[in-house]
Amino acid sequence: MAAAAAQPPADADAVDGYPIAQGNYSSPDASDFSWVFFKTPDGRGCGIGPNGGPVGCDAVPYDVTGFDQTAVEPGAPAGYRRSGPRTFTRDVDVLPEGHRLENWGASCGVGYQGTVTCRTYGEHGFILAATYSVLW
Repeated sequence: MAAAAAQPPADADAVDGYPIAQGNYSSPDASDFSWVFFKTPDGRGCGIGPNGGPVGCDAVPYDVTGFDQTAVEPGAPAGYRRSGPRTFTRDVDVLPEGHRLENWGASCGVGYQGTVTCRTYGEHGFILAATYSVLW
């Protein structure tokens, strides 16, 4: 995994003020037990594993080549990875702009124009948009 060790941007915790979304964010598949999944307004698939992660999206910014996921695991900086099959995409509801989801120590929120901010235990995370990302 290609990772970065940057510090989180000052506004990374803004999503903590978003309300928790209501909707269908779980999968009926037994292997997805305790996971929370969502789609972004522009169709990217993301997921939040239990106990802090993994947390990620089956997407990277358009200028990142050779990778197909942005992800973070507890205790390690976020990074890009090559997965092949879509790990975080399920047939679930869209997480609306200005809302967030939490799952046992990890959270994701969708901000302005569909930008996704995800964190695990508040220590490491990423911001992902179609045109850029910030990894820490």
